[in-house]
Amino acid sequence: MNKKISVIVEHLSARNHFSAFSSLFRIFICFHLLKDIYHYWDYIPLIYSDSSFYSSQPTYLLEFIGIETALIRENFKIFIFIYILAIIFYAFGIGRNITAIVLFLCLEIVQRLCHVILNGGDNLLKFCMLYMIFVDCFKYFVLNKNKINFTNKTRNFISNLGCYAILIHLCIIYFFSAIHKIHTDVWFNGIATYYTFSSERFNGTPWNYRLAKNGLFITLSTYYTLLTELSYPFLIWFRQTRGLMVTLALVLHVSIYIFMMIYDFQIVFIAVQGFVIKNSIWEKIFLLFQSKLQLWKKKY
Repeated sequence: MNKKISVIVEHLSARNHFSAFSSLFRIFICFHLLKDIYHYWDYIPLIYSDSSFYSSQPTYLLEFIGIETALIRENFKIFIFIYILAIIFYAFGIGRNITAIVLFLCLEIVQRLCHVILNGGDNLLKFCMLYMIFVDCFKYFVLNKNKINFTNKTRNFISNLGCYAILIHLCIIYFFSAIHKIHTDVWFNGIATYYTFSSERFNGTPWNYRLAKNGLFITLSTYYTLLTELSYPFLIWFRQTRGLMVTLALVLHVSIYIFMMIYDFQIVFIAVQGFVIKNSIWEKIFLLFQSKLQLWKKKY
């Protein structure tokens, strides 16, 4: 048993197994958060200021050190400036993991101020940000790479654990979502997607109503969702079935994105799938992109 643990520790300490995609995921987080700010910009006074329609939940992390949540609402313009600054710093790798901590705290505050507008993607993103505090995601897309020692075993070990925590959290979400669905009659009987495709709220395409009348499609799509969510947490860890599970998950989330018009939720879940793909593959993609970019620069 001790020998197996030693092998695992050595494997996690040898190198950063997620250095490429974690860097890309850092950029995704920043663009995603800036997009949300842009989307809600005109409604910020209504949602987040002291004149908001919603009474926020206590931000325990702040109130623990004696800062009341109401103070943030009263000075939300200052806070939103700090929030945007933290996003920009994190995108360029300025401050590195210290900036990651600040950004996580800002995101926690924003979500606490008005949790009624959140979705499952926002919840997953917050936990991802928590785990990213420990991740060394600054090998690519940073202003200065020279200050980090990428051969540090302790740093590699902690960073790899942070990335695996993201994957494990994703698996937990899928598993409990499937268990909950199984105990619901419409899912157990294979007719759940009928109500989705026949609903005006989720009418994402002109084909939704037609698909709702197709019994075979409804049964297959319902059980497809269940089987994907139930098998993903177990089969994603095996090399032989990893590609299949990622493909099934991508088809599921892209379908929801198109047919149900649930966008942010699916974008975050799709992005997290990148942690499953090997680091060497991402590095090859980066090198290919870099070579294409250099050719384009020479041409123009």
